[in-house]
This record gives sequence, C-alpha cells and structure tokens, in this order.
Amino acid sequence: MILKKFAGIAFAIAFLMAIVLFTNIGRQYISLSIAKIIFMISGAIGLLLNLLSFQSGKNTLLFNFLYWTGSIVLFVGLTFILMRYPYGFYIIITGLVIVGASFILPESLLYKKDSNNDLLDEKVN
Repeated sequence: MILKKFAGIAFAIAFLMAIVLFTNIGRQYISLSIAKIIFMISGAIGLLLNLLSFQSGKNTLLFNFLYWTGSIVLFVGLTFILMRYPYGFYIIITGLVIVGASFILPESLLYKKDSNNDLLDEKVN
C-alpha cells in the first residue's frame, strides 16, 4: 500500500514537470534542464513502483501486460522527445496504440472468470 502512495507522489511530481516542460508554465521557478531530469527520474520511479505493486484484481494477465508495456513505451517516447532523440513521436504513438488496445479488448479476455458459479448464475443460451 505504501508503494502505491509513493508511486502516486512520483507521478504527481512527473506530471507537474511535464506541465513545466510542455507548456512553459512555471519556467521562472525551475529551469528546463532540471525539470527534464526530475520528470524522467520521478516518472521512472512511479512506473517502477506501480509495476512492482499492482494487483491483478479483476483484470487478466493479458490486460496487465498490454497496459504496462504500453505505459513503458509511452514513457520512453516522452523521454526521447525531451532528449531530442529521433523517432520519439513514433514511439509515443506506438505506446498509445498499445495502451488503447488494452482497453478495447473483448470482455472475455479482460476479466477473470469466476470459477465458483452457482447453477442459477450461469447464462442460458
């Protein structure tokens, strides 16, 4: 539970730095180079802590795999854009497509099936 709180704080800091970097709001308080470093470090810490502490819950392994893979690819793409490496835009689009695919999968692939159904709970065709 505490890992989730630290991950939330890291994501909030990364989000604030993203606002500074992409909208130039708050540039009088922090330089762009320091904001880039804080964004990359806090974003990576938030992703890592969330990845270590996620609970499978109602979602299947496929959903979790696609969602986290897309999130990591998206973060790498944002880092490429900030560092002015080539192909950052394409990496961001790829990450967004992967995350989007995790949300449009059929329900039968997304949610775990309850193994202890009663006779009245089963669907009749």
